[in-house]
Amino acid sequence: MEDTTAAEQDADNVIRILVATDNHLGYCEKDSIRGEDSFTAFEEILELAVSEDVDMILLGGDLFHDAVPSQNSMHKCMELLRRYTFGDRPVSLEILSDQAQSFHNAINQSVNYEDPNLNISIPVFSIHGNHDDPSGFGRLSSLDLLSTSGLINYFGRWTDLSQVEISPILIRKGESQLALYGLSHIHDGRLARLIREVKVKFNCPDTGRAGDEATKESSEQDDWFHLLVVHQNRADRGPKNYLPEDLLPDFLHLVIWGHEHDCRIEPEVNARKGFYVSQPGSSVPTSLSEGESKKKHVGLLEIYKGKFKMKELPLQTVRPFVFESVVLPDLAEELGLEESDASDKVFRFAKERVEAMLQKASAQHSGHPKQPTLPLIRLRLLYTDESCMFNAIRFGQMFSTQVANVQDVVQFSKLIKRTKMETVNLDKEALRRALEAENATRVEELVDRYFEEAKSNKPLRLFHSKALAEMTYRLVERKDADAADKIVKFYREKAVDHLMESMPNDENIDDELMSFRVRHKHEDLLKMLDIQGLKIKPEENSTSVLGSEANTSTSTPQGRGRGRARGGARGRTAATAASRDKPQLPISRSSNRQQTLLSSLRGNRNGPSYEISDDSD
Repeated sequence: MEDTTAAEQDADNVIRILVATDNHLGYCEKDSIRGEDSFTAFEEILELAVSEDVDMILLGGDLFHDAVPSQNSMHKCMELLRRYTFGDRPVSLEILSDQAQSFHNAINQSVNYEDPNLNISIPVFSIHGNHDDPSGFGRLSSLDLLSTSGLINYFGRWTDLSQVEISPILIRKGESQLALYGLSHIHDGRLARLIREVKVKFNCPDTGRAGDEATKESSEQDDWFHLLVVHQNRADRGPKNYLPEDLLPDFLHLVIWGHEHDCRIEPEVNARKGFYVSQPGSSVPTSLSEGESKKKHVGLLEIYKGKFKMKELPLQTVRPFVFESVVLPDLAEELGLEESDASDKVFRFAKERVEAMLQKASAQHSGHPKQPTLPLIRLRLLYTDESCMFNAIRFGQMFSTQVANVQDVVQFSKLIKRTKMETVNLDKEALRRALEAENATRVEELVDRYFEEAKSNKPLRLFHSKALAEMTYRLVERKDADAADKIVKFYREKAVDHLMESMPNDENIDDELMSFRVRHKHEDLLKMLDIQGLKIKPEENSTSVLGSEANTSTSTPQGRGRGRARGGARGRTAATAASRDKPQLPISRSSNRQQTLLSSLRGNRNGPSYEISDDSD
């Protein structure tokens, strides 16, 4: 009897949350075979919320696949939410924070279960993702409509992107207190820049201090569990195309990460910051990629004071999906691809492989009555020789009654030869002389001096040292993060134009690039750079590293706004007119040849390596 009482007390103090992200309702809704997949999986998620007796549902963005969902998608979503989240069951969560600041477009500026006109048994809290972000007239999201109708609690939306201040929704159940932070999707580059510039602040409960001033010890003393739900790129796709985990504050306990579709729902610790990250992934595959083929799950999150536990709940209604990737050059000897009839041999190999994959797919049937039976099959064939290719659409027709994706069962992806970059050893003697130079006191001057001193080693094949110094000047002095991209793009375009005029053979491209560097003085190129609006106008009493010759190439007319003549419409019009006067090559020759010549600017052609040209649909 005492044990039962203790268990009941624990249940009264544990916050139970069903966690899901990226439901993509409406994906392929017009497909006669796959049209119901997203709705079937979402209904199973709601059924799990009811059967697990959770206190709330937390969604991590991309509830819909389209920013403006169809009437069919919106109707089915509203129908499912009313069926599974409405009822007389009392909600045991108490909101302690100012609700008027937390919930967007809520009629009563409060959570829906406090609305006297609604009977909510399981409240749904959601941020928006990149697929359902605000758009169109009025900047409304599909989540605004659901919030106004009382079906969800929409939070974490920001309208002022010059500075973001995140105050949590404070939730209490018994002895457990939850601080729920929401960060709806913001362009990755902008968000990373805002965080680095300390323009994103996380306000801790009670203390009123920003996240960068708070410590985990103080939050633990307050007995708050800090939970952040975010919808951004997590995988490193370049410095401006993802949100590094290390930029998030260290007082957090757990981060629910949306947007990434790979299911990595088991919490992973960030060793540097100390918090955990859980990535539930999507509930429906929206691309036939390797990450989407992983088993789909949602999570049951239990929070007791400062502790948590994540229970993985596998989805039983997701369509079976098997993905395999084969590198054909590795099987060239085994399949005899170097002999004749390579296409027929690969065709027979692919047929046998797909039949084996169908057997694997049959093992993924869960027995759930609503699970689709026809599987998704994707065999990716990586090739270097086009003689191995065959008609993929005709191949898929062989399995028209066995798979759900007849048109793209097989995908051919070319392994592109990439070259190892030529290594340039640092000229230590030239660097020493540059550092000892009396007139080299600025970073850009040191860069210019070094390359002048190291002239014999020819470290620069295309750029002139003045241009590299100008790039350094903009990065360091002007804080122009895009300076390198702009100047490199400019030089590459000019080099391609030069190559297109001369049309050298492949073996003569390097010589022609050297000719380009010799024939076009760096001052001339920098003048053109200035005309196109890429050069920064110097402040008063300061000098640009380009020197007076480049600076006097153009002048700003009196009475105009600062920099308008250089970066405005006049410069672009002159450049456009010049391009119109330039003789044009035939389209087919120009486009294909330009790609070849452009690729030659990305590195040497020594020592081949391979990479996949296209890894997604």
